Amino acid sequence: MPVTKISENSWKGILSVQEEAYTGVPPEDVNVLKSKWKASPETCFLFQTDDKDIVAYLLAHSWNSSEPPKLFKELPENLSGDVLYLHDLAVATRGRGLGVGKKLFKKLLETATSMKFKMVLLVAVQGSEGFWLSLGFLEVKNVTVCPSYGVNAKLMSLVTEI
Repeated sequence: MPVTKISENSWKGILSVQEEAYTGVPPEDVNVLKSKWKASPETCFLFQTDDKDIVAYLLAHSWNSSEPPKLFKELPENLSGDVLYLHDLAVATRGRGLGVGKKLFKKLLETATSMKFKMVLLVAVQGSEGFWLSLGFLEVKNVTVCPSYGVNAKLMSLVTEI
């Protein structure tokens, strides 16, 4: 089961995983998700079974602020920065317990390091902060997280360059 890059043909499977994985926030429109991918296709991945069933995806893009982008908004064009914002990592029920999330994150971290991003930033939702803490992320205090991320969302960061 390989980690591969997202393609134009991936979106039906991605939307299916998104709908299943997110219960605490409404799903984002496909055009919003595609704006993340189009901004940085080299940092967006999916995980497929051997029969090409998409069981997980990861969307990340460069960012230029210590505050996270708002949900449900397309990214502006020509966005650049030294922060890699991990917008979304979602795993379908049938992919859970297989280490899929960690494999996708490992691929992203390798890519972030090779592309010289200084840090990875994300908002932990639906109680996922324990997963992110286990991967080395720390909670960022005193930064406003847009309420659209849901109850108890936490901004987290991981320094990739020392």
